[in-house]
Amino acid sequence: MLSIRVATATAFAALGLIPTLVRAQDAPPAADPSPTGQQQPVSLPPITVSAGRGSDLQKLDVSTTVMTREQIQATPETGVDQLVNRIPGVWLPTIPTGQLHPTAQPVNIRGFGTSTTINTLIMVDGVPVNDPYFRTMNWSTIPKNSVERIEVIRGGGATSLWGNMAMGGVINIITREPTSTGASADTSYGSYNSSTAEAAGSYVVNDKVKVGASYNHAQSSGYNLTPAQYRNANLVATASKADNVAASVFLTPNDKLKLFAKGYWNQTYEDGLVWTYAHNNWSTYRLLAGGSYKFDENQSLNFSGWASGGSFGTINVGSGAYNLNNTTATNQYVSQIEAAPNSDIGGSVFYEANFGPLRDVKVGVDARRTMVTDYNNLYANVSANPTTFIVNGEHRFQGVFGQGTYRFTGIPVDVTVGVRGDFWQALNASVLTTNSSNLNVVPNASAASFDPRIGMKFYASDELTLRAAIYRNFSAPGMNQMYRVFASGTSYSTINPNLQPMNNFGQEVGFDFEWKGFTLSGTYFNNNLNNFIDYITVCNTSPACAAPYVSAAGLGPNFTTVRQYQNVGNATFQGLELIATWQPFEQLRLTGGFTQTNAYLTSSVNPTLVRTGVQLGQVPSYMFTAGVEWRPIETLVLTAAMKSFPQYWNDTNHTQLNDGATLIDLGLRWTPVKDVDIYGSIQNLTNVQYLAQGYTRTSFEGSTVSASAIPQLGMPLTATAGLRVKF
Repeated sequence: MLSIRVATATAFAALGLIPTLVRAQDAPPAADPSPTGQQQPVSLPPITVSAGRGSDLQKLDVSTTVMTREQIQATPETGVDQLVNRIPGVWLPTIPTGQLHPTAQPVNIRGFGTSTTINTLIMVDGVPVNDPYFRTMNWSTIPKNSVERIEVIRGGGATSLWGNMAMGGVINIITREPTSTGASADTSYGSYNSSTAEAAGSYVVNDKVKVGASYNHAQSSGYNLTPAQYRNANLVATASKADNVAASVFLTPNDKLKLFAKGYWNQTYEDGLVWTYAHNNWSTYRLLAGGSYKFDENQSLNFSGWASGGSFGTINVGSGAYNLNNTTATNQYVSQIEAAPNSDIGGSVFYEANFGPLRDVKVGVDARRTMVTDYNNLYANVSANPTTFIVNGEHRFQGVFGQGTYRFTGIPVDVTVGVRGDFWQALNASVLTTNSSNLNVVPNASAASFDPRIGMKFYASDELTLRAAIYRNFSAPGMNQMYRVFASGTSYSTINPNLQPMNNFGQEVGFDFEWKGFTLSGTYFNNNLNNFIDYITVCNTSPACAAPYVSAAGLGPNFTTVRQYQNVGNATFQGLELIATWQPFEQLRLTGGFTQTNAYLTSSVNPTLVRTGVQLGQVPSYMFTAGVEWRPIETLVLTAAMKSFPQYWNDTNHTQLNDGATLIDLGLRWTPVKDVDIYGSIQNLTNVQYLAQGYTRTSFEGSTVSASAIPQLGMPLTATAGLRVKF
């Protein structure tokens, strides 16, 4: 670790000398080599990207996308999760967030982000919002109406600024800022008794003080995830309910200083997740404050901090005698009652400046601390006393980062260099098995990583830009992976305090072409990941193998199967992205995207447990997306969106095959009078029936189906209509 700290300090000392050298050259500011031709209607204005800590989206040397509020409001998807799932290159479960277990909602970009190894960073207003324990995402905390824009940076090129968990990329969701005094109301109703109601208001005191507040409620009776041929009275639709409250204050005391404070609260419920007795609940609060101080036109200091917390709770169900061959059995029972309160605090400070040809310089620090206590009660059958575990854990992160872009004089080239030092500690962890009073104090762990990056943009012409980037990045194991324990039947999931961080060396090359309303971007990416983490079966019905694990946990010898998160080997993630837009005239906009991803282990610590050379689980080999936005008259917007994907395996050992599908969504928004919108949507227009979680096989790509695992349907045809009014 000492050598990493020395390397980090040396790199930052060198970076700190750059402004001095630039001034010594006394070079005048170089002309902007970027294309200066007439912008077409499809082009977006320069947008400050919080996900890049203030970087201009158009000047990044990696693949990016921004969705504006106008585009978001026009999309037919009613949930932010399904909306994000239509962005090229992003993969989320096709089952809506309100119908998924809270631990089963990963976010995947370029193959980084399966449920066993989540490495895509999700932020709201620049604050990480992945669950501190499971790293999954509760999309119910983000009502669609609250979103101002969505920023996506694909790949690890963002990690020099953001560090941990951003291997796959960053999705930053910016919420609305009050712009004028007023109020609005929104209500909708749709299939499966789904409804929303929202009230929002803002008050602009003067040009120095703005405040806003909103309340959003959503509920649904849900659809039945279980295919009809396997249902009985206890296999029911999944009902859900979510409440969100938000408030914000923006202060501008003078031309130099800007301050803000925001608060969010969410309560989410699910009832009948497959089984009648199943229930989930999530409660979350988050407080965020920050601002910026502008020294002059070229220098500013930016700062922010947050405190958040909440609790995850679940009641899971055992199927009793039920299986796919005995569907009439109705002796379900509660198999698990779990509660996991957590807290998460952090913040960042960075200095931003321009020095002649050296642009977009950022030097700063960030830190984060997450803590969790997990109370997990597990029942072997309807009459059994629980096996109870109490888990405590804490992770801390500190980062120091610097980045700048040099704009050459007389040569249309930008070169961006970034360095980051990450420092991670796992502390104060323990696992108590209350049945045996066995307390397992988990040793502390720590790691450090020095992660440089370099990128280039070459402005070949007014229409064509070439770009490339090379980077190294880091991701620490999650607390769920290191500490969570689980016992069911004869199977036991054990802790692994020896998990090591994953490190990735990534490269990508691409181009951006724009001509007369047509844009085309292409990116080839290649990533080589060390210490890949996966969830594997280390003992399969073997008492001798399982004995050391179960005895260390204070459990009896009836547990003969042991599962564990392990660093299973090295992996490669490589592929191609193509993203196109065409706006032949002002009223029509077409979009399309294609992503092809090969993700596989190149080496395995234990090839008999984890295979090499096969596609990793939850990574479709390709995806197509397409969209149309048409405004036949000024007051009417018609939209269509499509996503197509093939069959794909849900796990690396290829024992669960999920169906492919082509999903088409339609949307409409009509403004009959000013400040009144009538809108509607149809998702899965053709009512494709497909298994979003398929049949489980008993062996690698085998033909024999396990009767104990129930497949689950993707969302069927769903229609929604709503009314939005501004006052």
